[in-house]
Amino acid sequence: MISNTACRLGFATLLLLVFPPAGAQELQHRPPEQNPRVVNCKVMEVHSSREPAVSVAVFHQRDKADAQRLKELLERAMDGGAVEYQTSEGSAWQPAAVARLKSCFGRGLLILPAGAAPLAASQTFLLRFPVGTLKTG
Repeated sequence: MISNTACRLGFATLLLLVFPPAGAQELQHRPPEQNPRVVNCKVMEVHSSREPAVSVAVFHQRDKADAQRLKELLERAMDGGAVEYQTSEGSAWQPAAVARLKSCFGRGLLILPAGAAPLAASQTFLLRFPVGTLKTG
């Protein structure tokens, strides 16, 4: 098994130092019975590239109680499948793609297209898995 340090080094590019918008509201916990496909997550690190214009964020669950649910959603999600994320209560949902980091237990990789709302290390966000992104069976 690869250590967290080795996993992080695997994504060594430029660190984006972007801060969440001033006055952003704290994201509230979403119990599974409210919406089983929405999880509060926390960014561990962010990297970006100019060419191709893309940013990636390594993330995990914000709340320990959501660890198993996020693990199951990441396992069921199609690699590179479409997801949406929200950076504060009431803000617009942003499109992204997700991949499970198989070498890092409970971690995911969020792939943000050019022009998407930026994320920063330690920032929290809601991650929504549309039904079409999840494999059946």
